[in-house]
Amino acid sequence: MRKKHLGYLFLIIIIIGAVIIAVIHGNSERQNKQSAGSLGMDYVRKEYTESASLRVATICKPLFGGSGYQVVLEDSSGQSYYVIIVLGTTRNLVTMDDLTKEVREGTSVFPRHQ
Repeated sequence: MRKKHLGYLFLIIIIIGAVIIAVIHGNSERQNKQSAGSLGMDYVRKEYTESASLRVATICKPLFGGSGYQVVLEDSSGQSYYVIIVLGTTRNLVTMDDLTKEVREGTSVFPRHQ
């Protein structure tokens, strides 16, 4: 009987630990997406349009463990801008690839805003 209670206690500890890890990871992922969107906006304002208001249309992470965030930004006229942002461990910018020209020409695949 004592082993059965010890087993239940062990199972409860594992479940609580898994929930804590999931909450921490979810919060961290949200902050990473916000950082990627902010860095993308700063870049597009600097390179393309300073006066237009921008909004983040889509931020997604590639499947199968890709390290970058695919960010689609849209200005007030409906024009879309496409960048891939790779963040470091402290949410600092590691690399940024601007694929706006390639997507508009049809030579690059990128998630489209619906």
